[in-house]
Amino acid sequence: MLKVFQEVDKKILAKAYESSSELNSLETGSWVHLSNPTLEDLKKINELTNISLDFLNCALDEEESARVDKDDGDSLIVLDTPLMLDEEKANYTTVPFIIAYNKNYYVTICKHDVALISEVFRKVKLVEPHKHVRLTLYLIYRLATLFITYLKKINAHTEAIEIKLRTSVKNKEVLELMDKNKALVYFSTALNADKGVLSKLLRSQTYKRFEDDFDLMEDAEVEMDQAIEMCSIYRNILSGMMDAFASVINNNMNTVMKTLSVITIVISLPTLIASIYGMNLEYLPLDDNKYGFWIILCICAVFAIIGAIVLFFIGSGIRHRRK
Repeated sequence: MLKVFQEVDKKILAKAYESSSELNSLETGSWVHLSNPTLEDLKKINELTNISLDFLNCALDEEESARVDKDDGDSLIVLDTPLMLDEEKANYTTVPFIIAYNKNYYVTICKHDVALISEVFRKVKLVEPHKHVRLTLYLIYRLATLFITYLKKINAHTEAIEIKLRTSVKNKEVLELMDKNKALVYFSTALNADKGVLSKLLRSQTYKRFEDDFDLMEDAEVEMDQAIEMCSIYRNILSGMMDAFASVINNNMNTVMKTLSVITIVISLPTLIASIYGMNLEYLPLDDNKYGFWIILCICAVFAIIGAIVLFFIGSGIRHRRK
């Protein structure tokens, strides 16, 4: 999927193309966004924009690390952006997001459909594709806010799991917490890498020369720091929660096993008596008594009640000593 954004009379016109073969020319100052591109798509964009093909090919590498690079008038910025895998379960990961531009064209590429582009157009009043520095800062700023939004969703889902875990004896909730912890690890790594990229950009002379963008630079840096801090806090909370609830599940399981053990002991007493009277012997007490069955049944019930009472007092004594 390929989209071309152009500014006309302070309005953004967007055109979508299913394949790069449908695109024959580009206006100077255009912004091209490619989602899940092929090598042929990248070669086509290279022909139309003259941006280094090596820079564009970085989009095909799922493990590309966040960095900044320049080569003969072309600039490359690689960021890690969050990707929603399952909104209902709040499962996320991170993927590389490529920004490549020269003096005439601006190109963004990602192998997945991420929410970053729509987030920019939803929040930014006027997107100016020909102002490459400002557009890059807008993307980084919205990237940080997108991380914060997803972090809040992860935290809300974690709290819901916490409520379930209070009475759970299953591993399902703990496994869900492990998925959240995995997402937070990805987020933490990505945010720190993106922070390094932003710091490098803010130190460069290219980004320092536009005074109108200073406020946007500060906002982007503040949002990025906030996202890093939130991610760190949530990771620490989740780590402690997983350890605590692993113990809770063990305690809940011990309670269940204790109840089953008490039931087994109480039932075993009448079972013993019934087993004796089930032996094939010539004579057993009460054989000749017409009420023998009911007498034995009552004896079994009395033993079961006595056993239950004894176990109850033993359990009460143990709980009292613990207090």
